[in-house]
Amino acid sequence: MRNLIPVGLGLLTVLAALVAAAWMNRGDTVPTADDPGLGGTVWGADYFPDVTLTAHDGRRLRFFEDMIEDRVVLINFIYTSCPDTCPLETARLLEVQQLLGDRMGEDVFFYSISIDPDNDTQPVLAEFADSWDIPEGWLFLTGDYDEITLLRKKLGVSTDDVDSLDLADHDLHLVLGNQATGRWMKRSPFENSYVLADQLGRWLHNWDRPGPGDRDFADAPELRQISTGEDLFRTRCQACHTIGDGDLRDTARRQVGPDLYHVAGKRDADWLRRWLLEPDVMLEEGDPTAVAMMADFNGVPMPNFRLSDREVTQLLGYIDRESRRVDRVRGVNGGADGHAGHGGHGAHGQAAAAGGDGPGPDHAAHGGHGGGDADQGGAGMAHGSHDSHDSHGGDVGAEGEAGR
Repeated sequence: MRNLIPVGLGLLTVLAALVAAAWMNRGDTVPTADDPGLGGTVWGADYFPDVTLTAHDGRRLRFFEDMIEDRVVLINFIYTSCPDTCPLETARLLEVQQLLGDRMGEDVFFYSISIDPDNDTQPVLAEFADSWDIPEGWLFLTGDYDEITLLRKKLGVSTDDVDSLDLADHDLHLVLGNQATGRWMKRSPFENSYVLADQLGRWLHNWDRPGPGDRDFADAPELRQISTGEDLFRTRCQACHTIGDGDLRDTARRQVGPDLYHVAGKRDADWLRRWLLEPDVMLEEGDPTAVAMMADFNGVPMPNFRLSDREVTQLLGYIDRESRRVDRVRGVNGGADGHAGHGGHGAHGQAAAAGGDGPGPDHAAHGGHGGGDADQGGAGMAHGSHDSHDSHGGDVGAEGEAGR
């Protein structure tokens, strides 16, 4: 929440200035904020190219008229062979989709457009969407490379030198918008899923759905400052790992990974640190523990999140503190060896007991409760807790509230 208000206001200010400039360049009178369709007129068919894309279900759709006109949408650019961030991005959007519930395909639409159309053909995208159990209201699309590049530039997620960049260096931002009102924003794929659902389900719909009537600011939970380690766990690990809640094995949604509870006591410290720094290299080298973990978790590899050595230390420190917090809640006189039954196997890495498993896809499915300020020490990963989001409230769909 601490980022939402300044970012939102800043975007609105910039958009208002751009709208005014666009109208003045046309020689027309600058419209007032009360004029209907102000933003939708400027950011309309004259701005967005109506290129034709092919969806994973075989439909051919025009970008403006069929996909975004008068709709609230989330758009991102991915490629199916992406080894690291794209899978995390898709897993995070599945969490957002679950929060939005039956509003998906009704008044909120997701579009994931391939930046590698030569390889991501319609059959490839169909297989990819099926492997992720993609719901109604979310399309994976391919098309002409030059036309997709034009879309990326129009949406502000590409540069003029895009052709000289590797696929892995593509802009990772999500684009959220309401075409009819002209409200558009870029968000990080690592953003809290409750925040994204709230922006899509309420803010971009002009708050047209009332929130629960039984809420009172006097009962609001106290907000706390989370540490860097906890932020890393929430944004990178939580979609596929817990800290004390057991392994995740939702293979349909690729949300699979070992429990990171006291992981530092279950894996060699040097192995664990290297696993967090370069899991892809270890898998390519055939590291027996890494290969066994991936096989145990449905062949889903842990992405390389390009963590620095300092970030690894901060992340492991948080996992260690959260594991000890779980011990206190359970009344356990814990040690670093952890609880029986919580070995992290997993397609990713963690530390698991000897012969056990290691951390799984370092994403994030629960949010960490726990505390601690300094992210130091601790050689392992553990689990994140449920309340993945402290500061957001409001109903965002059939099943979700923005925060607990």
